[in-house]
Amino acid sequence: MEIEYNSHPPEEDTAHIISMVLMSRPEHQGSIEYKVSQFTGCEIHGRDNQGRLVVVIEADTNRDLVQRMEQVQCIENLVSSSLVFHQIA
Repeated sequence: MEIEYNSHPPEEDTAHIISMVLMSRPEHQGSIEYKVSQFTGCEIHGRDNQGRLVVVIEADTNRDLVQRMEQVQCIENLVSSSLVFHQIA
């Protein structure tokens, strides 16, 4: 999927917030949680013992948001990720 970085003027970029659901095997959940927590603007807001994580990512610009989302999606042993919500504030 190609994302348009310049869909609106940069001066309108004040805050971008997304939430994602990440899925991993339970034995890899701890390492994925650790890696997500090391990324700027990323927080874990929920988890279960079956390998699911709810992650919120914040950034000042659409470009930064996409880069952070791509970092998360490239974590080793991540089975899947789903974008749930995107808000421009």
